Amino acid sequence: MRYNKEILSAVLRDMEREHTARAEQFAARRAEVYAHLPRVHEIDRALSNTAAAVLHAALASGNDPTAAVEQLKTRNLELQAERRRLLIQGGYAPDYLDETPLCPACGDAGYIGTQPCACLKARYAERLTQELSTSLPIHDQNFEHFRMDYYSSTPDARIGISARENMEYNLSVCRTYADNFSLHAPNLLLYGSTGLGKTFLSSCIAKVVSEKGFSVAYDTAIRIFSSYESVKFSSVDAADAARRIRKYEQCDLLIVDDLGTEMATAFTTSALYGLLADRLMHRRPMIINTNLLPAALETRYSPAIASRLIGEFKQLRFFGDDIRAQKCLHGL
Repeated sequence: MRYNKEILSAVLRDMEREHTARAEQFAARRAEVYAHLPRVHEIDRALSNTAAAVLHAALASGNDPTAAVEQLKTRNLELQAERRRLLIQGGYAPDYLDETPLCPACGDAGYIGTQPCACLKARYAERLTQELSTSLPIHDQNFEHFRMDYYSSTPDARIGISARENMEYNLSVCRTYADNFSLHAPNLLLYGSTGLGKTFLSSCIAKVVSEKGFSVAYDTAIRIFSSYESVKFSSVDAADAARRIRKYEQCDLLIVDDLGTEMATAFTTSALYGLLADRLMHRRPMIINTNLLPAALETRYSPAIASRLIGEFKQLRFFGDDIRAQKCLHGL
């Protein structure tokens, strides 16, 4: 898994802030308890100081420290028991002053040695999903909310199967793709008329993939090519556009929506070719949604682009009645 440095740094900063806040909280607790129960303060000082003192004395005299260690253990257990009794008598929980980390595995450091801890991976995945939700309605458009009743069960005379049968296949492919996603997953080309669920299923995949900790970038073709134009011609938002382009090119999964709705120019064709070539060369998966049929890709773009989209992408065809129109008709 490739980690986005900006997101990872943000997660680590959050963890450091939480660690500092917890340390301050326990410092305030100690001050409170010590003010009300001075004997607890004495015990804490004793517990932190006696070990070094006893061992130093035993070693300095040349004696075997085993007896001193056993004596120390017994004394410390007695002090700990007294401490618990005092806290309970004072109205505190016995572990009120126990400054335990949120993650025992890494001690809230985020790493075990040089490897990211499970807690860091979980926080990273959560941050990825939060960021994705700003561009895709993943809380509503996910596999749990996918409805098959918008697709007719009547066989299409031209294709030989019904829109529902076709959609059941598409849904199965997309579920499997999301569940088995890896850095070298295949590419998907979702094509068909508007309002048939291409963006919805892309959102479903994006949610599952981001929750696994993979970075997902979603954007429309218009906005993607606009970003390349901003950088090329040094517009006022060139810096932001450059950051978006890095995300398009380096994320684990790129979803390009509405390919074919952008203005067809030599520049957009060149930008699309460059993006495709770069991600295919580095084997970074893509999902492309388009209203164009595969046969129209060469006419719209170029033979080189059409060859890549048809040869390097698994194709899923969408057909049926416009779901948006159905919802409008029924007041949904």
